[in-house]
Amino acid sequence: VRAEAQRQLRNADLPHERASALVDLLVDEVLDGRSVALAVPRDGIDEPQALQRTNGSSVYTVAGADLYTSQRILDAEQRLVAAAGRRDGTVVDESAVDLALLELAANRTALDAGQASLVRQMCTSGARLQLAIAPAGAGKTTAMHALTLAWTQDGGQVLGLAPSAAAAAVLGEQTGIRADTLAKLTWSLDHGELPDWAATVGPSTLLIIDEAGMADTLTLDAAVQFAIDRGASIRLVGDDQQLAAIGAGGVLRDIKQTHGALHLAELHRFTNPAEAAASLALREGKPTALDFYLDHGRVHVGDIAQTTEDAFTGWVLDRSAGLDAIMLAPTRELVAELNRRARAHRIDHSEATGEVPLADGNRASVGDVIITRANDRRLRLTATDWVKNGDRWTITHVGKHGDLAVRRTRSQLTVRLPFDYVRTSTGLGYAATIHAAQGVTADTMHGLLTGQESRQQLYTMLTRGRHGNHLYLQVVGDGDPHTLIRPDAISPRTPTETLQEILARDETPASASTVLRELNDPAARLFQAVQRYTDGLHVAAEQLVGPQTVAELDQADRYIPGLTNEPAWPTLRAHLLGLAADTGQHPILHLQIATAGRELQTAGDIAAVLYWRLPELPPNRAPLPWLPGIPETLHAHPVWGAYLSKRSQLVADLADQVHDHACQGDGPPAWAAPATHLSNTLVGEIAVWRAANGIDRQDPRPTGGTQLETLPALWKQRLDRDVARSTDPPADASANMRQAAGTAPSPRADRQRSYQQTERSPRGPSVRGR
Repeated sequence: VRAEAQRQLRNADLPHERASALVDLLVDEVLDGRSVALAVPRDGIDEPQALQRTNGSSVYTVAGADLYTSQRILDAEQRLVAAAGRRDGTVVDESAVDLALLELAANRTALDAGQASLVRQMCTSGARLQLAIAPAGAGKTTAMHALTLAWTQDGGQVLGLAPSAAAAAVLGEQTGIRADTLAKLTWSLDHGELPDWAATVGPSTLLIIDEAGMADTLTLDAAVQFAIDRGASIRLVGDDQQLAAIGAGGVLRDIKQTHGALHLAELHRFTNPAEAAASLALREGKPTALDFYLDHGRVHVGDIAQTTEDAFTGWVLDRSAGLDAIMLAPTRELVAELNRRARAHRIDHSEATGEVPLADGNRASVGDVIITRANDRRLRLTATDWVKNGDRWTITHVGKHGDLAVRRTRSQLTVRLPFDYVRTSTGLGYAATIHAAQGVTADTMHGLLTGQESRQQLYTMLTRGRHGNHLYLQVVGDGDPHTLIRPDAISPRTPTETLQEILARDETPASASTVLRELNDPAARLFQAVQRYTDGLHVAAEQLVGPQTVAELDQADRYIPGLTNEPAWPTLRAHLLGLAADTGQHPILHLQIATAGRELQTAGDIAAVLYWRLPELPPNRAPLPWLPGIPETLHAHPVWGAYLSKRSQLVADLADQVHDHACQGDGPPAWAAPATHLSNTLVGEIAVWRAANGIDRQDPRPTGGTQLETLPALWKQRLDRDVARSTDPPADASANMRQAAGTAPSPRADRQRSYQQTERSPRGPSVRGR
């Protein structure tokens, strides 16, 4: 926002001082007056001066981390979700659906059970807006052809829309309907110039919006509201796990969670059923999906120069074998390099005459394949067809002034591209970016990866080829001396680890409504509240013991060489300061007592071992059983006492909300094994534990990974034991009845009693062994 304000004022004739002040006013007006902040609600607790910056802001605020949206976006999302709940649309007669399916079967285009069910539900549901999720290769265009046939046979009209002109063209060709871009419709609505096909939309019209996941929310809302206002019905078709919209999106997930969605599950694209299954697992982010590609020699590794060469070689071999092969890469720079190699290879085997420069920095001549990068309706192929972004062409003639005669690869139609268009909007078409390839199908795919891609890019890339999809993964540095000291250069990851990281990098868009809802979720707020409570406790203890004592503790290497370089030193340091604040004894004294206990030479992390030897802080006034309590000296402090008490109370209140919500949930949580019989109390306790420790919702382990600190480790052990005991049905049915009747103890009292039981249990050998 600040950058845009500066751009707007750049041409204004204002003194620097006034321009700077005006920029500040504009930023404040936009963010405070015209925008909606997507932020965690304020907790009403003001930080003491020790936890404030020089400008008075809290140290817990992060500059540039706040997200904003507009009320316009929120309203559009709500309208779309509301439209998906309406059931007052056109209903197609069942006989028309049966007839359409029989006609396709007679023409050797029989639908599978999932496709037939999807077509039937789309025709007979009466939904005004309905969503269908179709993974790559599930045969959605075949299903849309059947839907079109059934709808038109019952007297209706079917029109198509898509985010890109290329996708709209494919939809129109494969279904036989009139299709155009969403941008064309919204532009026409804004300018009051409806095209003829849009003017015919009425109650009997079905509007199919293909690749709906790539449509931004405002554009999608404008198209849907236009159709609904005219009485039409809309069907959104797409995949929420492929590449998303450039603008604000994510509303498909809201529609699916609120009203459900139709699904296609059987894949038809891949010749190998195992690859089809692997692509579905890849779509869901399952690490086991990588097994197929690793076991079948589909992953090739090296530095970027080697992988580029290998991808090109694989592409050449497939093309020589008569296969339709494509090359993909995540960046335009890599795409340009692959294209350059492909053209050099072609020139080595044929004569090149009449070269022209292209927009991607390469040159082209007769016989080269190029791709157009801009829609231009003035460059007509037919009365209803024009040059589109993403179309591929073969050059048939080079004009004297740099213009090109080209033939479209898909339809074999020809057109002349003027020099200005060639210079600004074309590139070689042997390779493409991953984003440009969504919707493309080929025999084989050879794709480059740098390790920084998302799961959605990986999934889109690995679902383009029918017979084979090959990855060429960069696993070593690029030779730049400035990157030699980076962690991934000093301790490089294995190819499998790199692919797992890509798979875990989920960039599925979330709507503004979803982000706002998640930020207000007590489970999300609890983790932040715990972090601020424990950090405030440590800062308070450090301030109480005084700077001289802290400086002496930071020189602990004089007593135990190398201690302050150990990974667990920050945790040990905070605990020693907490003990010093509670007991009034010097932290070095506590450290010396712990050191004298047993030998330390065999310890992998001396600081971690010493931490386990130290006594814990008293549990009084602890908001959660495994968190440290507030020492009496801090509780009586005129500043820190009130602040930490408020922080502690906030943690306890949020924990109660998380506990209650978990106990009232529908069905067992995702982390619960199907065979377990967990009580509501245990489900609530584990929900609080997971939220307070920020455990990923996708982590299947009930209590997450290892805990090194004493009280958290003991509490985790107790929860793990209770989960293990719950693998059999509970024997005390009366206890369950009392709990269902509302006579169970409060979650806070139950946590406190369990905590006391945990404290009475001695540390076992495995604990001391840490």
